[in-house]
Amino acid sequence: MSARTFSHIQISRVFRLLCPLNALALAAIGIALCSNPIALALQQNPPQNAAQTAGQRIPTLATVNGRSISRQQLANETMRRFGNDVLESIINKLLVMNELRQQRIQITEGDINNAIVEKAERFGMSAERYMKLIKTRRNVSADRYKNDIVWNELALRRLAEAAIEVTPEELSKRMEYEFGPKVQVRQIALANLQKARLISEKLKAVPESFEKIAKSHSIDTNSASMGGLLPPVRRNSGFPQLENVAFGLQPGQISDVVKFEDTFLILRCERIFDAEQLTPEQTAKVHERLMEEIARDKLRDSAVEMFKELQETAQIVNVMNDPKLSKQMPGVAAVVNGTKVLKNQVAEECITRFGSMMLDVEITRSLLVQALEQAGTAVNQEDLNREIDRAGTAAGFLGADGKVAVARYLASVTDNDPSKIDFYIEDQVWPSVALKALVDDKVNVSEEDMQKGFEANFGPGVEVLAIVLQDQRTATKVWKMAAANPTAEYFGQLAHQYSIEPASKNNYGQVPPIQRFSGKTELEKEAFSLSEGERSKVIQIGEHWAILYCKGFTTPKVSDFDAVKDELHANILEKKMRLAMGEEMQRIRSDAQIDNYLTGTSQTGKAMVRSARAQTADSRLPIGRR
Repeated sequence: MSARTFSHIQISRVFRLLCPLNALALAAIGIALCSNPIALALQQNPPQNAAQTAGQRIPTLATVNGRSISRQQLANETMRRFGNDVLESIINKLLVMNELRQQRIQITEGDINNAIVEKAERFGMSAERYMKLIKTRRNVSADRYKNDIVWNELALRRLAEAAIEVTPEELSKRMEYEFGPKVQVRQIALANLQKARLISEKLKAVPESFEKIAKSHSIDTNSASMGGLLPPVRRNSGFPQLENVAFGLQPGQISDVVKFEDTFLILRCERIFDAEQLTPEQTAKVHERLMEEIARDKLRDSAVEMFKELQETAQIVNVMNDPKLSKQMPGVAAVVNGTKVLKNQVAEECITRFGSMMLDVEITRSLLVQALEQAGTAVNQEDLNREIDRAGTAAGFLGADGKVAVARYLASVTDNDPSKIDFYIEDQVWPSVALKALVDDKVNVSEEDMQKGFEANFGPGVEVLAIVLQDQRTATKVWKMAAANPTAEYFGQLAHQYSIEPASKNNYGQVPPIQRFSGKTELEKEAFSLSEGERSKVIQIGEHWAILYCKGFTTPKVSDFDAVKDELHANILEKKMRLAMGEEMQRIRSDAQIDNYLTGTSQTGKAMVRSARAQTADSRLPIGRR
């Protein structure tokens, strides 16, 4: 099998299309699981499965204040959204099953259990505890995890492992990436070459202005707020051009203008990290771990190639997406090497995978429809268009004329898939518009809101170095160490050594400036009370503790309130509207009577409880006072 390199998108798509099938659905197409998953008793007309029988017995899957949501309704909605992907995954699964059979590869229940034990041991826990964790965190049943997910991983490994070999060169490169020398740099990212050259000339004359220029001119907003500081650059990261420039610099040295993809960069070296030294025992353990990781990465590439070959040689007829064939073969979704996959099998698999999620969407839709009816209002197409325009504008999708580029925005939120536009509008835009209609007259923006918003977005911030600690004892210890040597450089070294927060650790304490009204009152209060060069007390932030070192204050971005008040008002209104919408949705849900037969849950709404209590209280009154 030839070696190929595939993008993360290709790899994730293959594994998404192979996402596990439910055991009942596989049984419905004649595939035995656990004891011998490759025993393909594929029939031309498979019998109805247990899930379908259950569906006939329970045609209603939920009631919302007495209104029903049927199994057929849920099947239709899940099929509309996920039917094509689920069918494709069923087809791919059948191809894998057939390949296993041809190569006479068997995966037994013992193989599956051993694989689970291995996974659990990696996390230092028992298989039983590991399985409980899978169920609670991933909401996957034990049977489905064993028979589908683990089985699928083993199947891929068995089919592809013959083509996987980790070379010494690959291991050496990965070792250098993880434990080799690193260079930390600051960057100024610019959109055009002319501006980059002008700034480069300025830096040659005044090199100490690098951080200031990065903050005011760099188009990479994430790094700009920290004076252009980036995480350490490593060898073999996948960006050799950037690596070569960074590793060619010495501390304090500034690079020439470098073209990187569609951006022009100027780098300044901050510090160089020496390679980590490992003991022979540590090296042996690291080699074992890295070889497993590299093999896993290569397995993904091999799986992509394998699927391409299987699909090229298979005879696949997609009936479901062909109107002419659907009439000729009613009830059939696809034919794979002569084996029929029925539409009702695909529908049941859609419910198995996405039913719980989609049913919640339908329950929410029903609640909002009822709330709109009660309020005597409705959502129309103009409302939907206005919300799409607002979302597109907020996301920055504006054309040269200043108007929102609707088509470009919709392409972005639907991954360039036109078939998903209706679902985006139904599942995201419509609920937002409905909730806005319900709370519109309850939201307003006060003068105080405007003043706070102006200060938070455009006012001065505090530039700090920060150390985040796990507990107060360690925080006190580090604070005393910082007090003994009250310099910014030493504080940064302490941050690199002790901070548990990745950004402050990697960046020697440097974090984005602290602004007013960020929601962290104690942190803001302490930061704004400091003077340049002053160190804070130990501050508790939730479960963690922090120490700050003040480097100074940022210059206000905007001083003219009138110049930004319209934009500011719109932003604050939208934020307050979102908060009100969330509270309204929570109230609507808590007041509702919801019976979900798919998940086996029931909720007696607060409104019904209040009504029952009122009736009980009323019945106790004397007749003359009722």
